[in-house]
Amino acid sequence: MYSKYKTNPEKLQRLASKIIPGTSQLFGKRPDLYLPGGKWPTYYSKAKGVTVWGIDGKKYFDFTMVGIGTSVLGYSDNDVNKTAFKTIKNSTMNTLNPPEDVELAEILLKLHPWADNVRYCRTGGETMAVAARLARACTKKDKILFCGYHGWHDWYLSANLKSKKSLNSHLLPGLDPLGVPRGLKNSVIPFKFNDYHDLNNIVKKNANQCAAIIMEPCRDKMPDKKYLKEIRSIANKNNCILIFDEITCGWRTRTGGVHMDLGIYPDIAVFGKTIANGVAMGALIGKKKVMKYSNKTFLSSAFWTERLGPSCALAFIKKHKKLNLGKILINKGKQIKNTWLNSAKKAQLKILISGIDPLPTFRLEVKDWPATLTFFIQEMLKRGFLATNACYANYTHTDKLIKKYAKNCDEIFMMIKELEEKGLIKSKLDGPVKTMNFQRLT
Repeated sequence: MYSKYKTNPEKLQRLASKIIPGTSQLFGKRPDLYLPGGKWPTYYSKAKGVTVWGIDGKKYFDFTMVGIGTSVLGYSDNDVNKTAFKTIKNSTMNTLNPPEDVELAEILLKLHPWADNVRYCRTGGETMAVAARLARACTKKDKILFCGYHGWHDWYLSANLKSKKSLNSHLLPGLDPLGVPRGLKNSVIPFKFNDYHDLNNIVKKNANQCAAIIMEPCRDKMPDKKYLKEIRSIANKNNCILIFDEITCGWRTRTGGVHMDLGIYPDIAVFGKTIANGVAMGALIGKKKVMKYSNKTFLSSAFWTERLGPSCALAFIKKHKKLNLGKILINKGKQIKNTWLNSAKKAQLKILISGIDPLPTFRLEVKDWPATLTFFIQEMLKRGFLATNACYANYTHTDKLIKKYAKNCDEIFMMIKELEEKGLIKSKLDGPVKTMNFQRLT
């Protein structure tokens, strides 16, 4: 059947839905999060920069999260590709270890002088699972305080064993912890980001029995520095390992972790997603007092030793630093935010814009936001844009492309205003309303 449908995205999606549970291996790439009913392109044949070609040959400009945040240099970057091709030619995997492991470790430690040791994984979720294991091994305590989204593993999803609402404000609402051992109930304790009430009533009260405090150092906005300093102090006083999850925010504002901008250092920092510009790679950096437990607990996986990830990470970091890419991404993010603001102003629509500059999102204050957002995605797709209410700034979002994107935003926001006044948004959809449970994006 595949051979018959390989150039027909709608039919291939229907086939996939029958033989691949959920259609995609990643929740964030499920077509129902964009346009349900077979209307989203779903599959690609090739991509370059922020241009993506569907399997039917149609061309789109990507103004979404660009590979779910993995490719800030743009897809198929020439320098990363050159490294990848050379690595593949010389074997990505064999009995010995890649020397790039050592070079990459030295560079990561130079960028983060507070850290002493480095370990590698290949995905963000598993890297966070390793960080949690190390914290528990080091402190001999089991419970973990956390805020933010940190992956799919049992340690994290167990928050919803106590209440299915525990993770609602941390990315995905209503997650069913089916398959997570009931014995993990009450082993993780959620708290709100940048919230002094939770700091005093949850973090301070539970820290002495917790192995770690795990958080993203920034989410929708940078934290109050005083708040983050207090988190650091609480961790110190209670023998808690402070872990910063930089899987999303890392490499967006500078070469390295955003915590270096804040001047507050964790015991472990975790990187993934964009550290190798779309090539599978994850890294933990940390203080020796906790990282030494890598040799005391069992952490081992064959593909943590493959060569492609660290080789491409080296190429990415070197280019990132040369370009001063953090500054570029901040500026492009500001352009995108201004685009939405100006389009809303012209259409006389109220808009809420959030997110740090390289990771902007928007929400229009309308009667039916899910239907309105579906309409925006639908109409932008007709104009050749992959779009939603989040747009991660990218090096290859050129000024010319951003202007083209802005022109189409102007037109569609005007259409939304007119349809909103007449109560006709839902009637103008070509399919069902999109799924609305990817909370960080709303």
